[in-house]
Amino acid sequence: MRFLRWLNGVMFSLCLLWSMVIAGLIYLPNSPLPDMWNPTTPFDPTAQFSAFSNIKLNRVLKNPTQCGVLLAQMGANFQSLSDRVETNDCNITNRVVMRGAGQSVIAPLETKCEIALRLALWERHALQSAAFELLGQSVARVEHFASFSCRPIRTTNGQRRRMSEHATANAVDIAGFVLADGQKISVLSDWDDQSEKGEFLRTIRDGACDWFKVTLSPDYNALHKDHFHFDQGRWNSCR
Repeated sequence: MRFLRWLNGVMFSLCLLWSMVIAGLIYLPNSPLPDMWNPTTPFDPTAQFSAFSNIKLNRVLKNPTQCGVLLAQMGANFQSLSDRVETNDCNITNRVVMRGAGQSVIAPLETKCEIALRLALWERHALQSAAFELLGQSVARVEHFASFSCRPIRTTNGQRRRMSEHATANAVDIAGFVLADGQKISVLSDWDDQSEKGEFLRTIRDGACDWFKVTLSPDYNALHKDHFHFDQGRWNSCR
């Protein structure tokens, strides 16, 4: 019995000591942890994705005005607009029109700022890097099927009762890309391509899973054979 009490005391002391060490690493002004691995440092949109990126991003987006600040820091081409309210189920809060993200032009996209920001983060940290690595050039234009659509969720078995994330512009559908040399890549035509085009599409799909809660591709079902669906809804899925 005494031994067990002693062992419990030792374990408690070790846990307390370890907690103090961790707290020191994180919270000390001169913490040796790099910013990208320190959950207490501010979100940096130019930093590479890490395990704490979305924790920091979600924390800063609790203040809606910070979204536009971050978009501006990234050099995105956008315009802030007043909220759009059609019904309780169909509306866009913190509304923007986005026309460009980083190096790529985007056909005018009416969406909520948070989706525009995640799209810009994906463009910078996944899309362009994959284009240079696999295709040897940048993406000049991103083509989409819009963000806002007042409708229920669609499935291969028909519509559901619950409204789609598109009903609040909490999602965006990406259809294809135009490269710097004018070459076109589409999800519909090139997803199954076994050369660099197909590898590029699969790589940027995986990269989107870092920045969006839900990423759906042609691997998900036939309804997504011609586009990627990205959203920041209630579920987590990468398919």
